[in-house]
Amino acid sequence: MAAASEGTGASVEERRSAVPLPAGLINVWINQGQTGYVIYFKNVPSGEGMVVSKIDANSEASKAGVQIGDHLVMVNDADIRFQPYQETLAVVRNLASCKMTFVPGTTF
Repeated sequence: MAAASEGTGASVEERRSAVPLPAGLINVWINQGQTGYVIYFKNVPSGEGMVVSKIDANSEASKAGVQIGDHLVMVNDADIRFQPYQETLAVVRNLASCKMTFVPGTTF
C-alpha cells in the first residue's frame, strides 16, 4: 500500500525509487541468539536507514565486514530506508534470523 509520506506528498515507494541504493552493499544472514543480534542501531534521517552504533566483534555481522557507522538499508530484501525507526526495530526483534543489507557508512 502506497501511503503518502508526511510533508513530501510522495509515497514511500516513490521516494525509494528516487533514491537508488549505492554499490558496495554488504549482505549478511544474522541469527538472533540469547542476547539478541549483538548489533545495535541508532536512528538517522529518513532515507538513510538505521546506522550501526555498536557491534560485537564476534558477531556474524562483524565477521562479514559490517562496522560502526554502516547503514542498515534492507531486512530480508525489504527496503527499510523510509520506514519509522521503531517499526523497523520491532520487525527485526521478532525474527529468529534475517538477512540484513548494509551500506558502508561513508557512502551516504
